[in-house]
Amino acid sequence: MNAMMQEILQESRDRKWVQYGVVEAVRKVSVNGKQEELVVIGYQGERVYARKEDFIERNISSLNGFVSTTVPFVVKEIKDGVVSVSRIEALGKVAKQFVDSVKIGDRVKGTVTGVSDTGLVYVEVQGYPCLIPPEEWDYKRPQNLRELLPLGTVVETNVISIDSLTNTEDKIDYRIRLSRKEVLQEQLNNVWENIDEHHRVGDFVSFKVTGQASGFNSYYCELSNGISLIGNLTTTLRNKHNDYLPPGTQCKGVIKFLDKNKKRGKITIQQVEANFANLLNQRSFGLF
Repeated sequence: MNAMMQEILQESRDRKWVQYGVVEAVRKVSVNGKQEELVVIGYQGERVYARKEDFIERNISSLNGFVSTTVPFVVKEIKDGVVSVSRIEALGKVAKQFVDSVKIGDRVKGTVTGVSDTGLVYVEVQGYPCLIPPEEWDYKRPQNLRELLPLGTVVETNVISIDSLTNTEDKIDYRIRLSRKEVLQEQLNNVWENIDEHHRVGDFVSFKVTGQASGFNSYYCELSNGISLIGNLTTTLRNKHNDYLPPGTQCKGVIKFLDKNKKRGKITIQQVEANFANLLNQRSFGLF
């Protein structure tokens, strides 16, 4: 580390200034014979380091979701050219500044840094930790979100609540809740309002079956832009697949009806993807 940068970081340590850097990597190191994780943060061409206990307070299985995110830190120690920092100490200092910069209803982008067993999504926004409750991830609540959602995914969300935390020992002074569902719903509404630019009756389209709708031979069919239509199998396909299409089945068909005002439509399912067709045929003949 050059002398000028070391001087800057020493003054930052003495004055407890908050700096920002980008997480470059998470490394496993041996300290006093024990394995622990070290977060490598790039700062103005140099590298500083945070131990896991100085980086995050919640129990988390992997820190990899933070890679490439911008995080705040406070310099704790400089020894033999190695700069140790704390993100946790910095969070308390940046909380008020962050909260003053956002308000309920604002659209913000963040990076997914973790998902709990219950589907609570942790998102880093401008270096501050925020939450997406499970019911605010999608208008159709997904199963096994922890397994399906990769860490590091960038998401666009709306701020839905900002709560001040009192009587807490955490360094986080505010709980910011976000909604991805609201953004998705706005996008869907926009598609329906301009449906003629996207789809017309008679179009041959690809889609995914997401579930069975009410009524006989009725399925929810999700198109690539997210809108959902009710699909019906042709008589030939009903007989071939024993009146059953599991969620996730990829299909193709023709749009038969669209109602822009009521945001609904119908589609005739004319083709089932080959792999699913083979599985369905085996199921029909009792092979599994």
